[in-house]
Amino acid sequence: MSNYNTFNSNAEGGVTPAIINTNVETEALLGDTEREGGVTPAIINTNVETEALLGDTERDVSVTRKMNTNRQENQNPVSWLQITMNFAIHGLLLIFTIYVIYVSFSQGAFLFSWHPTLMTVGYAIFMTEAILSFSENNLLARNRNFKWRVKYHWILQAIGGASVAAGFIIILTNKFINEKSHFQTNHAIVGLVTIIVTALVAAGGIWTKYSYDLREYLRPVYAKLIHAALGGAVYILAVTALILGMNSDFFERYSFSSAKWVGGFILILTGVYILTKPLTTCIARFKTAFMRASL
Repeated sequence: MSNYNTFNSNAEGGVTPAIINTNVETEALLGDTEREGGVTPAIINTNVETEALLGDTERDVSVTRKMNTNRQENQNPVSWLQITMNFAIHGLLLIFTIYVIYVSFSQGAFLFSWHPTLMTVGYAIFMTEAILSFSENNLLARNRNFKWRVKYHWILQAIGGASVAAGFIIILTNKFINEKSHFQTNHAIVGLVTIIVTALVAAGGIWTKYSYDLREYLRPVYAKLIHAALGGAVYILAVTALILGMNSDFFERYSFSSAKWVGGFILILTGVYILTKPLTTCIARFKTAFMRASL
């Protein structure tokens, strides 16, 4: 029978009491010696050995926590450029959204009016802010811990997803009521693909949240990378669908002539700003993960 020893952590390290199988530890320590030198296993005081191991672990944990604390305290201050860009990106997207809502209801409050409104609010406001929740340039989330950012991210994504789903149902209903064909334009086709991939990303987000419990099916690191990559793809598709929507008959009829160019410029500019860091980080982590898997 295995002999288990329980060791209490010291007050400084704050380590949760560990239960260690001293027979397994000893065999692991002696394994190489026995195989290589053919030496008879020595009698080892496992208490002393394990205490030494735990002492190093406690010190490492303590040092790591102090480093994390210092990193947070000594975090580089926000530059004026970061503050300006942050306000500019949020301001541009807010102006774009307000204009879309204005044009949507300029001829009255019809069922169709809610489709561009809810789609734009869902993608350009809530889902954009959800992506930025992990950015160090986001003033709202900059000094928050990772757990807070994750919760903030999925709450915003849930609200944005509900808005998008409502907008999609409204346009389908409007088509049925007016007996019009579905998915005949580039805007409609790209929009449909965006909705499908959005649903997949939402499912991937739930999987990622419980990735540790599902690790026997897919390693957590891969689940998170796939979720991040698909999230970036969804945002690109959403920006494309919104630009195509600005070129639709409805918007060309009721908005000023250059609105589609101004709107397209705003969406592309903000999209590049929002996705550059997440996508470059995702690509780097994909390379690292596959390099480790090939070793």
